[in-house]
Amino acid sequence: MRSLAAPIHCKILFTGILAAVLGALPTGAWGQVKPPTLVVSAEGLADPNFYKDRTLAYDEALRDAKRQAVEKAVGCFVSSETVVENYSVIRDRIVSKSQGVIKEVRKVVNGGVQPDGFYHVWIKAEVYTVPLRNALQELSKTERISMIKERGNPTFSVGLEVLSPDTSWKRMECDVCNAEIQNRLKNFGYKIISEDDAVRLREERLKLMLSRGFSQEIANVFIKKASDISVTGMIKFKRSPEIEIAGVKVRTTLLTAWSLEAVDNHASEVIFSENFRPPRGTAYNDEDEAVMEVGRKVGNLFSKDIFKDYVMRPSHDILLTFVGIRDRDLAKMMKRELLGLRSVLNVTFREFLAGGETVFEVEFGGSRESFTDILDGVVLESLNRKYGAKTFAIQEEHGDVVRIVVNEEKALSRETMDEGVPTQLVGAVAEGRIEEVVKSPEMKAKYEDVLDL
Repeated sequence: MRSLAAPIHCKILFTGILAAVLGALPTGAWGQVKPPTLVVSAEGLADPNFYKDRTLAYDEALRDAKRQAVEKAVGCFVSSETVVENYSVIRDRIVSKSQGVIKEVRKVVNGGVQPDGFYHVWIKAEVYTVPLRNALQELSKTERISMIKERGNPTFSVGLEVLSPDTSWKRMECDVCNAEIQNRLKNFGYKIISEDDAVRLREERLKLMLSRGFSQEIANVFIKKASDISVTGMIKFKRSPEIEIAGVKVRTTLLTAWSLEAVDNHASEVIFSENFRPPRGTAYNDEDEAVMEVGRKVGNLFSKDIFKDYVMRPSHDILLTFVGIRDRDLAKMMKRELLGLRSVLNVTFREFLAGGETVFEVEFGGSRESFTDILDGVVLESLNRKYGAKTFAIQEEHGDVVRIVVNEEKALSRETMDEGVPTQLVGAVAEGRIEEVVKSPEMKAKYEDVLDL
């Protein structure tokens, strides 16, 4: 079992974060601002031997499911290790607040007493998340770049075009504007690649995924452009009527309109779209001066607002394939195992392929950068503790696609899946969590060895 002997400064920091989180939670009306939410699936457990009455066991399992949903949401903003090491703080601060944190319980599945001996309840709930806007605005550049890297260090591709008399009214890439935007985004801490490179790298990843046996549909869903965000738009200019100044005839450049769109290439979601029309009479000496101004405006917009709204998104999707589960029913049961893990927010069973490949779309809480640690320290550790050391191993990890091979197929029997200890209670489990669930002498005796009781 892990101890709670975390560094004092870590606990103080986490307590401060948690206090800010809870202080931002709804206490009544939210006013005019709609609070951000996150949909989370969670599994609640109760010891029916302790509660005796099945109704009481159900009520406790439902309460536990709500607590797990809230704790999963908190885990989207701090590392899994921090959650484990500070579990008593989370429990004390969140349990009493869980009713206010959960906006709506969308679905409840009453599983009753399962073969493992626990009373199970599964829920899908909409949970209020943490508005970090104000805190992020105060970050220094060093802190901001560090946080950008922690959240997956998103890559931008920029491709604005210009339409003007100088281009003979043909759409042409706006090199000056794009360079200005790219420089500002780089200075803020983001990675930048060209649109051409983004498209080329996507084609290469598509070919690789198809060569691994995935269907075209699955490949198209998960292999997007190599950039995380594509910024595109159109800038329109015209010439002013010719006027005479001090005997010299001159014409100025007028910026008539410009449009802007940003697309999250992973979710195929337009995260920003707007048309702009500058004040009448705004003139520039030439197009370069005008596009530099547009570039500055766009760069400022995306370096600030997109950092707050996109980079700090609390979750990400991974295509998780298990190779070697030959039984389709067992493959579907693996969904339940994954849902029990703290870092897993939602699981969708996508495909059962010939040759024993099972494809899940899994939404993980936290940053893409921390996913490898979650995969090794939470997912694989928990599964291997339940089914036997080295039963599961990573065969391939490529971008948002991960393949896990099952080395010991016999370990995945229906009996083991049904009657073995719930996955959420093995592996990287916080001290205090097991004591919350395993209460009766009968259950303690049953799981004494595997849970180190």
